Amino acid sequence: MALYYNKKNFYLIILSIPAIFAFFIALIPTLKYQWPLSWDIYYHVHMAKLYIQHGITFWDPLTIAPGGRPIYYPPLFHYLLASLSVSTGLDPFKIARFLQPIFAMFIVLSFSYVTYKLYNLFVGVSAGFFIMLPALFFQRFMLPIPEAMSLIIFPLSLYFYYLSIKKQNFRFSAISGILSGVILLTHALSAICLFLVASLYPVVLKLSRRKVEFTHFLVFLGVTFLVSSIWWLPILLKYGYVFKFPATSMISISRYPEIFGSISLILALIGGFLAFKKRLNQDILILSWFLSLIILSNVYFFDIPILSDRVLTFAVFPLALLAGLGIQGIKEIFPDKKLFYIFFSIIIMVAVFSGISIANTVNMGVTASELDIAKWFHIHGDKEKVVVTSDYRIDPIIVSIARQPVAIGGYAPGSLNSIDVNKYVQGNFNESDIDKDHVGYIVLNLNIKTPTHTKIVYQNNEYKICMVENV
Repeated sequence: MALYYNKKNFYLIILSIPAIFAFFIALIPTLKYQWPLSWDIYYHVHMAKLYIQHGITFWDPLTIAPGGRPIYYPPLFHYLLASLSVSTGLDPFKIARFLQPIFAMFIVLSFSYVTYKLYNLFVGVSAGFFIMLPALFFQRFMLPIPEAMSLIIFPLSLYFYYLSIKKQNFRFSAISGILSGVILLTHALSAICLFLVASLYPVVLKLSRRKVEFTHFLVFLGVTFLVSSIWWLPILLKYGYVFKFPATSMISISRYPEIFGSISLILALIGGFLAFKKRLNQDILILSWFLSLIILSNVYFFDIPILSDRVLTFAVFPLALLAGLGIQGIKEIFPDKKLFYIFFSIIIMVAVFSGISIANTVNMGVTASELDIAKWFHIHGDKEKVVVTSDYRIDPIIVSIARQPVAIGGYAPGSLNSIDVNKYVQGNFNESDIDKDHVGYIVLNLNIKTPTHTKIVYQNNEYKICMVENV
């Protein structure tokens, strides 16, 4: 028994190696910048500060001002930021920054562990390194955003769902549903991707003439909605649901070698062939996982709006796993094992250096001028009048740093009625408009004409702040 546990601990240590590399790679931009990565985090920090101030609430008065709006963004990540901020006394921005290497590490560790449980240690470790090859997506693993948090849970939920069908055990269905419910409370698109894979997997098993009970899917779905109803039910009952589709982001299949990495794709094609040839239950899960998300990311061909890049982030997992199967297949037929391990070591080094290269090129996602404008409002803003901007990107930065009401404020899909921003940017407003919309400041790019009845109170290299005077 002692030997078994020692062997198990040794496996876990080896399995952690890719995750440790991911931690130190993500530490590079964390130490390089004093602000967290990505533009999205400013909206999320705003929400964390809102919860710190108001406790559990379903209304945001500071964005889409002066009317405000219901909070349609799932709150779990915001609660995490808020609770860590309150318990440590640190600003949510610092908490978000510290989470960057932690999220990167646990995303890789979660995925490597699930791959190991589905296949073996070699495939688990290999896939953990291969997940660093797709530059566009590995960069997202470093970001302190809800999607990154859900990416940690995503493979675990699917693994327990796989176990529930394999072992015909509803306990695993319930565990998978609990994890899925947590994802639905964190990041809605992640949950949609998970539902797609979970619904397709038993269908493909059935078509393959495997024994499968769809009641496991129903238990998974029921527990998911039961857990997520803690937050979703009150807000839907109170406000209904309004969702505006974001602008479609399209990624052509011709770009897959660029965004996924040629090495990953070549090895994944080999692994995909081997998985299709064997068609074990776990093979069917991985193939269903990958193909379903590839199809979903391309529905824009049918004029259905979709964020292809976000969907394909979740396809990186099965791609890296198939690449791991591919390298294992090469290992089995390679005539010289010593030569194989030299070849394998080179690929691993390429993956690590690819991750380091990504970490060195990633930036904060906001400019110094944008931060400068937000800091001005933090010191000089009246915290009451609404800020209208010609560049929507500045809104969440202002509201998160200065707590000044803004006309837009990030997360556009959850918006309801907003004021006519163009009217103020173009200077076509009157006294009645100002009174109705409660506008006090207009932030413009320098090349935009200063509206009449305003005065410039501050400007930097990119923007000017115009304070509205009596019309």
